Amino acid sequence: MGEDEMDQVKMMFSILSLLVAATFAALYIYIFSLHTEMNGMKVEGTDEVVSAASFPAEYKRVDEFIADFHAFYNRTTGYGMIDRELDMEVQQAHADAAITYIEVFLKNGVAHDDLKRDLESIKDLSSHELTRGEVRSLHRYYHDLDKSLNHYDHEDTFGVTETFGDQ
Repeated sequence: MGEDEMDQVKMMFSILSLLVAATFAALYIYIFSLHTEMNGMKVEGTDEVVSAASFPAEYKRVDEFIADFHAFYNRTTGYGMIDRELDMEVQQAHADAAITYIEVFLKNGVAHDDLKRDLESIKDLSSHELTRGEVRSLHRYYHDLDKSLNHYDHEDTFGVTETFGDQ
């Protein structure tokens, strides 16, 4: 084997080593993020504890809450995961966290009646022991609200919200 070939083998080995290291780093970050989602935080101004540490203790605006929770549902139920890998304990913990946030928003006042009704519907749906169907419905609520409030770019609309309607 010549010197040029040896340099190519060393280069390929270096690249392969970096790819393996990056894969393990990404896996570690993913596992760590799943772990931290279940740690509790107290919502400012209340005695309520939120069980989803990946979310802020307090949201200033409803649109931020909607975007974060929609991202959670995309990550945990999207692309067929709802039928394959759904962890109902995690889903229930996030639904419970949503109830706490929504109660704060409703207490502080929601300016738009349609949005208020949608938040109350999400709170009501989240208040039950969840089934896959209810988790799917929650995802659809957050999806349509994210499209309406944050201009989330996706062609699907489920028509479940008062705010977005069935446009």
